Amino acid sequence: MLGKERIPPVGRNDNSFLLQTPRISRDDKFDSEVVPTPACRPRRSSIPALSRTRQGRGTRQKLRFGAEGGATLAEFAFTLPILVLILYAIFDFGSALVLKQKLEHVVYEAARTAASQSTDDLSNTLVGSSGSVADLRDTVAQNLQNAGVNDCGLLGAAPLAGPSPPSTWTYRVSGGGCPAPLVLTIRREDVLPVGTVSVFMSRVTLQYPFQYRSTGVLQAVAGSSTFPTSANLVVDASMKNLI
Repeated sequence: MLGKERIPPVGRNDNSFLLQTPRISRDDKFDSEVVPTPACRPRRSSIPALSRTRQGRGTRQKLRFGAEGGATLAEFAFTLPILVLILYAIFDFGSALVLKQKLEHVVYEAARTAASQSTDDLSNTLVGSSGSVADLRDTVAQNLQNAGVNDCGLLGAAPLAGPSPPSTWTYRVSGGGCPAPLVLTIRREDVLPVGTVSVFMSRVTLQYPFQYRSTGVLQAVAGSSTFPTSANLVVDASMKNLI
């Protein structure tokens, strides 16, 4: 007699039988080989590839940022001296403008004082050292000091010896740390023809040295010491003699 084969019961919620596909061989026997479904195939992980990609991207970004930082630093080192030079040039221009305004006020006051003085002592040879012209010299020096400007040792200085135009006295001093000589010229009888009449005027001319502050930056940038360190500011004032 043929034995009865037991067939496992299959329930509604039993899915294990569906995962096994029976295959009937030629000998009418059941093969219990299990055929894996596509859902059961293992998947390759892409995490290592992503990590390598991100790591390479981060390395490239670091190299790019490092190159850009070096270029920025080089540009800053190149433009910094130029910016400092422009700043000092603006400062020099403003300082020279303020100084010239002070000098114009000084010579105007000296010319007004000279116009009110007598010309009787101009024939005296010592008028430039202890006379009315010397008083004008000291007036210019004191006005410079009151304005906060170095008088370069003008107060009490002696006039230059030698031939000079009539009624003209010149003082040339370079003391007190001035970068160049200060030159003061006082002319008491400057003749101004007006039609057929000659008008006598007092004229005061001041040449004052102004020292540049941007010369040091120029020498550092260009590597040369041939740049001028000072410039002469020339101002004058004239006024008709009242006496």
